Amino acid sequence: MIYSVGIDLHKGRHRVYCLDEKAQVHDAFSFQTTPEELAILEQRIFHDGSNPIVVFEPAGLSWLMIAAYLRSQHPECRLVKAKGQKVAALRRYLRGSVKSDRIDALTLAKMPFIDPERLDELYLAPAETHALQRLTRQRKRLEDYITARKNRIMTIVDGYLPGVRQAFSHRWSAQARAFLHSRINPFAVIRDGEEALHSFLSQAKPQNKQKKVESHQVYRACQKVLTLQELCQAAGSVDEDFFVDLQDEIDRELRLMEVEEAETKALDQRIEELYRKLHPSDNLRTIPGVGEHTAPVFVANIGDPTRFSCQSAFANWTGVVPGAKQSAETESKGLRMTKAGPATVKWALYQVGQIGRQWDPQLASVYYCQMVHHGKNHKQAMGAVMSHMGARIFTVLREDRPYELKDTEGNPMSKMAARALILAKYHVPEEIRQERRRSKRRKANIPVAQKREGMVAGSIHEAAEAPQPAATTPSPNT
Repeated sequence: MIYSVGIDLHKGRHRVYCLDEKAQVHDAFSFQTTPEELAILEQRIFHDGSNPIVVFEPAGLSWLMIAAYLRSQHPECRLVKAKGQKVAALRRYLRGSVKSDRIDALTLAKMPFIDPERLDELYLAPAETHALQRLTRQRKRLEDYITARKNRIMTIVDGYLPGVRQAFSHRWSAQARAFLHSRINPFAVIRDGEEALHSFLSQAKPQNKQKKVESHQVYRACQKVLTLQELCQAAGSVDEDFFVDLQDEIDRELRLMEVEEAETKALDQRIEELYRKLHPSDNLRTIPGVGEHTAPVFVANIGDPTRFSCQSAFANWTGVVPGAKQSAETESKGLRMTKAGPATVKWALYQVGQIGRQWDPQLASVYYCQMVHHGKNHKQAMGAVMSHMGARIFTVLREDRPYELKDTEGNPMSKMAARALILAKYHVPEEIRQERRRSKRRKANIPVAQKREGMVAGSIHEAAEAPQPAATTPSPNT
């Protein structure tokens, strides 16, 4: 009988190793993702009534159709997603530095024998959840592209036209964009005159009457740039012809950015439709900090919250738990978080934690204690906040009930009262923030003896003590 199956995935033929109950090789072969060869795979690993554990190391999307086929034909089969770091470590232990497709498939097949308690079941999300997951990831990529283009444009403009961008009241207003599209040549701006510039900027957004103050400031900034260019003329690096080509570069970057912005808006609409269908109560957005962009990310990536046996299992999945280093009765504190969990979820937890700690007294208390009493820097303190925020999200989704804002004693309160309490009691002084930044830079020079002072007994997991939500209160959302 086959007990475990390791499938090493490739763009061409996938390698398979089957082991029996004694971890001995029962069968080995290769196949491609075609209907005929998937049928052969099914026949060879499920023959004689076998119901093996099938282990993948997901790389790209090659695993998806294979896993979906096996789950469809054998709903009771156990599909496992192996972590790349564990597979690499086990391969080094078994074969040293040697690596091959055969060794990789055999290593995957041996994982159920080596670490059966830590096998991660492969979750195949329903089609709509899967679609929402892909769309939220695409929106995040587009937003990253937009941010990168904005930074690139600002760097170019600040380098060749210092002070011009700062002359606009809003850096990405319709007037600023119109200027960047066709007016970054300071020679032409000064030649045409201030009135022509004011008329041009006024046409960019006719419904808002353009104030002459802004166009005057922009014109003055262009004059200073032109004076600077004349002083540097002898170097020969920049002249009016150069600005013509530079205008073409900036205009192209802006057009690409605006296309990406338009696509992001179209994505927003579809994402919201799917989110409302999958989470009609919208209770997730009753948590302070969880809003329009982040709520769909959690719904898409978490899927069915009941697949997690408890809150600790959910925390381990997110990866927002510190690494462990324990010996006898001592345990290292302040270790880095594990690298487990979807990167998009960790990003979303950080975003909602940043807002949530400003409106939720319980989260503000956690952040304050980490910064003021425990000597942590901002990112370390945010790790604890993210852990508590994850507990709230998990409970709200699992129980599908609204979140109620409470103080640290568990008493319900309004959002404005909560904000006032945070400002009065949990505001971290600026001098402490500065000190934490300096201490982070000095960390590399701390003697080993002082580092050992961080070894303390009886560590308590942050997520395990995270407060649980109940009833409802509207709150500011991201």
